[in-house]
Amino acid sequence: MQLKRNQTMKRASEFAMVRSEGRSEAGRFLILGTAPLKEGAAAPSRFGIITTKRIGHAVLRNTLRRRVREILRAHGEPLSHGLYVVIVVRNRAALTDYAGLEKDFRKLLTRCKMLPTPCSNS
Repeated sequence: MQLKRNQTMKRASEFAMVRSEGRSEAGRFLILGTAPLKEGAAAPSRFGIITTKRIGHAVLRNTLRRRVREILRAHGEPLSHGLYVVIVVRNRAALTDYAGLEKDFRKLLTRCKMLPTPCSNS
């Protein structure tokens, strides 16, 4: 999934609407908030990423944003239609690598019932 310019959230009102009307799941490094789009399920989803100054300096915040965007490109297909999606990067994310963020994101998708639960082969 490739993020296009019209698929990013920029208005504070959109972020506030997801917080007030949507549901969220918290993971170790990320918080995933979702709300249905007002245009309907056929419209492409809109994404927003929040990194606060508490995480660290600008270079670190931008690195974490790039990692989250790459994870969305790779694993965001279940979120591709009909949703507002806000991903809040937690302070602990500064201490992990790409693989840790990716694992946490996939766990959150499973918890939100957007991915099938992994089968255990034992």
